[in-house]
Amino acid sequence: MKFLVILICLIVNYLWLKDFDRFNDGWFFRFRCRVEDWASNRLDNMPLGWLAAFILIYGLPLASLALILFIAKGSVFGLATMMVHILVMLVAFDRTQPGQLAKDFLEKFRGGDMDACIDFLKQEFHATSPPNADDKDGIGKYFSKQLTYRSFEKMFVLFFWYLCAGALGILFSYISYQLRDSHREQQRQKQIDFISLIIRLLEWVPLRLLALTFSLAGNFVQCFDNVRASFWSFSIEVNNADLLYGYAGCAASGMVIDNAAKEALETEALDRESAEIRAISGLLERSQAIWLSVLALITIVGL
Repeated sequence: MKFLVILICLIVNYLWLKDFDRFNDGWFFRFRCRVEDWASNRLDNMPLGWLAAFILIYGLPLASLALILFIAKGSVFGLATMMVHILVMLVAFDRTQPGQLAKDFLEKFRGGDMDACIDFLKQEFHATSPPNADDKDGIGKYFSKQLTYRSFEKMFVLFFWYLCAGALGILFSYISYQLRDSHREQQRQKQIDFISLIIRLLEWVPLRLLALTFSLAGNFVQCFDNVRASFWSFSIEVNNADLLYGYAGCAASGMVIDNAAKEALETEALDRESAEIRAISGLLERSQAIWLSVLALITIVGL
């Protein structure tokens, strides 16, 4: 069933009308504010009152979903359970395919309108400190890094935890990323550190698996050497977005980027960065195909 659920969600995601967001994430911010306000009035004097609020933020949606799955279990030959799984994954899924994001950005980037590119970064990636409009290289690399990490957290992380823990795993991941993104002015540093630790734990295994997939889908030697050098590291100082972008850059080297360089030794910044974006976008699509193939094999074998 899991393979079918993922396949249906990918089809819906591919056909998604990005200007018609059926699942607005704003509900989570309102839910979080209400829980934290309630907890601050009753538990603020407790040493770990903020942690109790987080337990409620995680616990209430997870308990509700568990109850729904229990009620739906066995109904309509399992179709009710499958529909719940599809709905949960669509809520957590990215609204726009990585290839479409790359296409929309490249239309602006090739046109040379860097201000429009920065506005795109702010709108799609909520960029708080994008590069300067004069830094074409920086803007292209910033988009490539954000595209890689966004695809990772909104697709590959979800796939992994769905296989491990079903719909509850998806919801737990979704809540964690929403806690990171739905900032409040009074958010304490220990809350930020706690969320960062949870996300780091969620991403550790999927990131390594995706890096190995990059090796298979791209330049194996360069990417695998890079992966091997940092495979077991678990430093809180390492930024996973930078780490994953480094893996993707190694995997994409020798492909579209080098081919573009052969055609023109003095390629302009726009052409170089456009080639890198296309290479990384293709790498992500091939990696997604590899993961789906492995999942289909697991489904057939019955593991």
